[in-house]
Amino acid sequence: MGKGCKSHYGMIDKRTQRDAIQGVEGKSLKILWIPHTSWHIPQRAHLFCQVLAERHEVHVTDWVADFYNLQDYISTRYLKNFFYRRKRESNLTVHGIPRISPALFFPTIRRINSHLYSQWVRRIIRYHAIDAVVGTFVLPPPQAPRLIFDLFDENVAYWRSYGLMKDYAEEIERNEIDYMDSADAIVAASEVLTKKIRSLTNKPIHFIPNGVDLKNFRGTSEAHQRVKRVVSRSIIGILGNHDRAAELHKVIDAVHLLSKSRLVFIIAGRGKAIPEIRSRIRREKLKNIKFLPQVPLSSAPRVVSSFDVGLCPYLKSGGADASSPMRLLMYSAAGLPTVCTELTEIRNMDFPNVIMVRDDHRALADGILHGLTLPRLSPKKIQKYDIYKLAIRYEKVLEGKERSETREEV
Repeated sequence: MGKGCKSHYGMIDKRTQRDAIQGVEGKSLKILWIPHTSWHIPQRAHLFCQVLAERHEVHVTDWVADFYNLQDYISTRYLKNFFYRRKRESNLTVHGIPRISPALFFPTIRRINSHLYSQWVRRIIRYHAIDAVVGTFVLPPPQAPRLIFDLFDENVAYWRSYGLMKDYAEEIERNEIDYMDSADAIVAASEVLTKKIRSLTNKPIHFIPNGVDLKNFRGTSEAHQRVKRVVSRSIIGILGNHDRAAELHKVIDAVHLLSKSRLVFIIAGRGKAIPEIRSRIRREKLKNIKFLPQVPLSSAPRVVSSFDVGLCPYLKSGGADASSPMRLLMYSAAGLPTVCTELTEIRNMDFPNVIMVRDDHRALADGILHGLTLPRLSPKKIQKYDIYKLAIRYEKVLEGKERSETREEV
């Protein structure tokens, strides 16, 4: 038992390792996690599920919605979307849920999908004798022996910011209110969300932010030095899910302002905004912007190690203000000076490597130049975001053993 625990938690402090050992000696759980989006998109659920699955039986649901053109809708991939699929991925079981697409702009199709999703989740809970379910807004709360509501973002504000999606935002709000009523406990990913939800429910609330696998970022400084021996110009990078074109347009506007500087910009990751941005770059004949395709979390340390400055060019909004940015945690784990839009939760985090700027391209450009003058230094506070420490806390919530935070602790 001790040997297995060392391979799992061997890189964390003695007190945390003792807690981990106590957890390993306890009961193994059967956990179902319901992510808020397709499983192939890097997200909060990946990090927690991969760690929890080292000692628990973990199941996750998946659904596919990224069909954008006629070719997508006549593809084998689209036809497979109508049938249940199951596969093993590392030490997780991934359940592909049947879904009709496109659904986003059609309430009737959304209701059908929600009904299908709920039916399949009931079957998975019953067939696999699930002990605990982690749910999100994508479907109404299922009945489970223990139900955890994972509030990972300010979802209602996010969708309302799209304007045309008011009815979908209302559906999300109803589901989240139902979770507050029926969940055994609530996990919030930011201080902003924790304070908001405390005013809406008397249920136990736990502040567990997004995390980062710190051990994978050891040696990134040496990797960066190897890159600098090959590439003389400074590299400004942005890694993540790029679904908001306005954020990347802001970066391109900043590139124009910095045209006299010897800089290379890397846009790494997937997202529906990428085709539009590629088109603009071709149209404006910008040669110093490079793309990397979708980057799995396992490859993120290698990609980030090449950056001299990391970017978080979020649009200032109620949804963004409450976010716990995974990319910022990865940049910080690698010691990158990071330029980020001034957001409430980022201010709460108070990382010394982060330069907070206004939500405009001129401020972003100034922040990049400032970042290039700063040393590469990982903040001490990043230790609080070690995914193994956070997963131990999440495990206790799943078991009903962790007390909720008081106001003073948040």
